[in-house]
Order: sequence, then structure tokens, then C-alpha cells
Amino acid sequence: MQYIFRQGPLFFLFVLFFVGVSHFGVSQKRVEGGVFLGASYYNGDLNPGGQFHQAQPAFGGIVRAVFNERIAFKGTLTAVEIQGDYPQKQVYYPSTNGNSNPAYSFQRTLADLSTQIEINFFEYDHPHRKEETRFTPYLSAGLASTFYRRYEEDQNGGSENPHFILSLPFGIGVKWKPTDWVHVGLEWTFRRTFVDDLDKMGPGAIDPSDPYDFQESSGWHNNDWYSFAGVFVTFDLFHRRVSCNAGF
Repeated sequence: MQYIFRQGPLFFLFVLFFVGVSHFGVSQKRVEGGVFLGASYYNGDLNPGGQFHQAQPAFGGIVRAVFNERIAFKGTLTAVEIQGDYPQKQVYYPSTNGNSNPAYSFQRTLADLSTQIEINFFEYDHPHRKEETRFTPYLSAGLASTFYRRYEEDQNGGSENPHFILSLPFGIGVKWKPTDWVHVGLEWTFRRTFVDDLDKMGPGAIDPSDPYDFQESSGWHNNDWYSFAGVFVTFDLFHRRVSCNAGF
């Protein structure tokens, strides 16, 4: 039962994705598939506000179901790497082990599975006005599940065990259609998690999930974020036939 509970976010996301695709499958006009390549980084206790600080590689796959010129439903699976260290400039926490200058660093790989809706600012890839609708900015938002190995301690010692958590993805981007079947774009996306231990990997000089040694959870304490930005290329895989409407 505990295992099923831990896999709940992933199971919920799979259900949401397949129900969404099945429900809208009849009305979708195009399906795309492709790849993403970019850089990822972390924001949290060890990097409160720096963007692209200690950026690491990120890559993944994209499936996009397009319903009309304004709306698309997107599923992504991305591998991202994040890292951070302490001490660093403008970040200082009281020592929890008597050392006035404790050293700590982490680096971990996350797996990110998301379902999102994309809303285009302009009409994009209109079947009867292709040359005029080859470019648009867009916004995206949805739900994601993050897989990582969480450090846990018990009477037998400490170990890292696999965990899935829900996160809230949202982002901005632009896309362009250079040919009749290829789409390229730039995207910057953020993941707001509800945990504070993405930067905790085994015993360290400080506890990044509780740097002030409160010994209790805190509702106002920062939860961890991770973000990634880069380029994507997708290819048309399936098209519905569109009837010609004279004068549209």
C-alpha cells in the first residue's frame, strides 16, 4: 500500500494524459513528436534567486496534440540535472555542527513527466493561411510528476529511495514552422515543487532541507524549484483532413 501511495502522482498523471488525449482525440487536427535539448538549474535554499546558476544539461521528448490554431495539449518526458553548493556569496546559514564555515554540495538527476496545455498568442499553422501563421509566442501550464531519489534515515542508517512527487509546471515560449512538417521553438519552463529536499543527498555539513535547524516543518519555508530552457524540434506525425472552406 505504501508503494502504491508513493506512485500516486505518476499514476494520476498517466491517467490525466491518456484521458485527455482520448477525450480530445476525435477533434485533434494534428499530432507532433520531437525532442528537446537545453539547460536546467535549481532554485532553493542553496540558490534562492539566481537564474541559470550552475546550469546543467537537460534533454527529453515531446508529444503534442493540436486541436486548433490556438490550443494544443502537450506531454513531455525530460531528464534534467541540478546542482548547488554551500557556502556561496550572499547565502549564509547558521552552522548545525559547530563549524562556522560548513561545506556542502549536491548534484542529482531528475526525471520529469508532464502534461500541459499550450495557448498560442496568435493563430498558428492555419490550414488555409499557412504563410501568415508560421510563428507565435505561447504560454503553457499543467501538472507534472518528478522522480528522484530521496535520502531517508532510520534505525539501520540512511539510504536513498525512489520517490514520485507532483509539481506545477508553467512556461513561456515561441514556435515557428519553417517547412510544411517541421516545427522549431524556444521554451523556458519552471517547476514549482512541494518538497524542500531536492538539495538533500545524504549526510552533510548542513541539512539543506532544514538549514536553520528548526527541527520541524514550516509552512513559510521555501520549497524547491527547478527550471529548464532550450530548443525543441517536432515533426508532424498525423494530420486530419481539413475541408476547404472558400473564403473561410
